[in-house]
Amino acid sequence: MTKTVKAICVVMGLISILSGLIPSNPRSQVLAKEQEIKGVWAATLYSMDYPQKPTTNAEELKKSADALIQNTKSHGFNTLFLQVRPSGDALYKSEIFPWSQYLTGSENVPPTDNFDPLEYIIKEAHQNGIYIHAWINPYRITASEKDAENLSEKSIAKKFPHLVVKHTDNKLYLNPGEPEAMGLVVDGAVEIAKNYDIDGIHIDDYFYPSSAFPDGETFTKYGGAFVEIGDWRRHNTTKLVKEMRKAIKEVNPDLIFSVSPCGIWANRSSNPYGSDTSGKQAYYDYYADTRLWVKEELVDLIIPQIYWNIGYNLADFETVAKWWDDTVAGTNVSLCIGQGIYKVSDETDSSSPWYGENGETELKNQLKLIKSLENTHGFVQYRLGSVAKNLHFSNFIRDLNTTETKLFTDTLNYPWAEESIERLFRQGIIKGMGDGTFGCGRNVSRADFVVMLVRMTKQNVPFTENFADVTTDKYYYNEIGIAKALGFASGREGNIFDPLGNITREDMATLVWRTLTKTGDLKAESNLDLGKKFVDANEISPYAETAVKVLVKEGFLGGYETGEFKPKGFATRAECAVLLDRINLK
Repeated sequence: MTKTVKAICVVMGLISILSGLIPSNPRSQVLAKEQEIKGVWAATLYSMDYPQKPTTNAEELKKSADALIQNTKSHGFNTLFLQVRPSGDALYKSEIFPWSQYLTGSENVPPTDNFDPLEYIIKEAHQNGIYIHAWINPYRITASEKDAENLSEKSIAKKFPHLVVKHTDNKLYLNPGEPEAMGLVVDGAVEIAKNYDIDGIHIDDYFYPSSAFPDGETFTKYGGAFVEIGDWRRHNTTKLVKEMRKAIKEVNPDLIFSVSPCGIWANRSSNPYGSDTSGKQAYYDYYADTRLWVKEELVDLIIPQIYWNIGYNLADFETVAKWWDDTVAGTNVSLCIGQGIYKVSDETDSSSPWYGENGETELKNQLKLIKSLENTHGFVQYRLGSVAKNLHFSNFIRDLNTTETKLFTDTLNYPWAEESIERLFRQGIIKGMGDGTFGCGRNVSRADFVVMLVRMTKQNVPFTENFADVTTDKYYYNEIGIAKALGFASGREGNIFDPLGNITREDMATLVWRTLTKTGDLKAESNLDLGKKFVDANEISPYAETAVKVLVKEGFLGGYETGEFKPKGFATRAECAVLLDRINLK
């Protein structure tokens, strides 16, 4: 076994151990309180991590996808950041961007059999207990000068040449200063959010590639009151982040929006709020005011790329990590540390901190530091191939796979619901929060409960109308339409369903009763005296009385230790899981 193999084996084993010890501290209103992310980036540029080689063959692409998921799972990661738009293209069905050449070999050439890699990977990831975030490169159109020779007619560069700039590195970029270019990027993110059951949208650090970006004419055209071009550029990147978050949250408020910027916001020598470093700066070199994004809570999760070693003279890992930990303190932004496991190598100088066993020790110490930081809740490794390419880590992988791990980090506090949650998750009926937790104590929206109920009963009928407040762009449109067509959901006066409202316990009971009486799985009546069961039985609405009687009589639903039923109380995710699981097991 080489030193590199040994190093990565030990480090990944340490990751598995530390993953259960990383402190939990609430930061984001979207990410649940008991947050723990054990993440990994999977690159598709030049097929680094997916697919194994470019091909149009759907079966080969599926095999590559299966390997991607199994490698993610076997190494103990719970979150996969998959690069779905590497260079102005797409690894999914898009009306905006062409099919990626890195997927099929030629731009705008789709896979056979109408295969959609992103749809397939999301499904497989969720079935294996892995959360998946769509990683997009916002502005890059080509990754090399040669790539520009192979652009299809559907390329953004061909369709919108007035929005494209050729930089001094001979690569093509969308011009961030053009409002229409920003619109394309935002629309692309919304397209993913609408069409895929994704857990988050993630953008990396490809904003302005350098200060030499040739956008002087654009500045003259749109600069307005800005005196300095740098301030205008920073305004553009901040506007992109703000608009993208707003747009995807309108599609699904629970989607996690994250950014992985350059590790250094600014050096203290350039800005008094900066870190004690001397490296490249996101603020001045790439025109990304990443500290502002945290302070104004424009992102849910930030993952700075701190790809340096502890003690590095220009940018010490510990210094930078602690700076970020202090920066997110007091905000609703969650922090994970981006680490460069790819740097561990036997092919570098033996005195390097990344050489062989030196690299093992380095990453081990970094993970210990991450564990100790008060406001840091996990890590993301770049990249999967740097770990997974050494598939002869047989002992490590076998030990990891035989170690029992919890699907969710917060179910330990809900032992009465834990088995139900895990059982329904593995069947694809329920999902977690996208951050390693189930969100046991969170209230359930009326829309989400209908989605779970329809999934559980496997109903799928055509429908021609929906409620007035359930529009076609919402992720719950189909399930609520099915429920309405079958008479499970009747809504309220004025054809209103109130999908985002929290569901009450009596409404939850009513929906379940209506569903299961129509499918023949539940009795339609019961003579149970609710007054003898619950001290607040008189508070149950007339329309819900029969439903509550039947579900209580059948043992599907109960009250509280206080003797109350709490009909108007909001149902929690844990309560819903237990109810659905009891019915599902019948």
